[in-house]
Amino acid sequence: MKKGVIWLVGLLLLPLILLIPTSSVVAQVPDRPQESTVVDETNSLSQETIQAIDSENRAWKSTSEQLQVGIYMTSQLSGDIESLANELFRKWQVGFAGTNNGVLVVIALEDRKFRIETSDNAATVLTDVTSRRILEDARSFFREGDYNGGVRYIVDAIGDRFYGTDRAQARMEDFEEESGEESFQAVIPFIIALVIVVAIFKDSGRGGRGGRGGGRNALLWLLLNSSSGSSNGGSHSSGSSGFGGGGWSGGGGGGGGASSGW
Repeated sequence: MKKGVIWLVGLLLLPLILLIPTSSVVAQVPDRPQESTVVDETNSLSQETIQAIDSENRAWKSTSEQLQVGIYMTSQLSGDIESLANELFRKWQVGFAGTNNGVLVVIALEDRKFRIETSDNAATVLTDVTSRRILEDARSFFREGDYNGGVRYIVDAIGDRFYGTDRAQARMEDFEEESGEESFQAVIPFIIALVIVVAIFKDSGRGGRGGRGGGRNALLWLLLNSSSGSSNGGSHSSGSSGFGGGGWSGGGGGGGGASSGW
């Protein structure tokens, strides 16, 4: 008798237990935006980036493939990113109804995770393996805090797969060139410091007096000035997630995709 009661209680509680993770995901899913294909809850993306993505989607609408790419950027996940992306894809109905070539990119900054979710039809072009490769290639942008560049790279790479362009590769080459220049510039102060320290010790070893002290002070001033100059580089500016135009068109549900992190 007791076993029967336990089994009955368990069966009654099972639906509630299964709904717990789903409810947490649903609570995080925002309403579908009406005027843009980008939702940035972190305010990390510039208006230029948002408008560029909306412009891409408007241009793609006039093509036979009618690709549509949506972006959702949040701070933290309340569940797993796969469930959120799938639920968000279905609620927003990403893609144009005629072709169902919809792709959604979900990014959780503090969790350092991102995912590409594709519709059934888009998955025939943008396979799970290709989606994962795109995310892995985009890691370098996100690790450097270049979220605008990272998001633009992902969108470009997706567009390249559908339209045979090579914009993502060009963006990556520009990023690597800029990163190389910044790395070299970061090393310059240390090289200057090393030269100055060697010069000071060499000068003091000669037992010089008088004017030599002024030379050492000048070298120290040069070191401090160079170091402060290198640390006052350009700052990263970000805009709000205002809607710049683009809109959704009611495509189908999610069919595949891939997740990764950085």
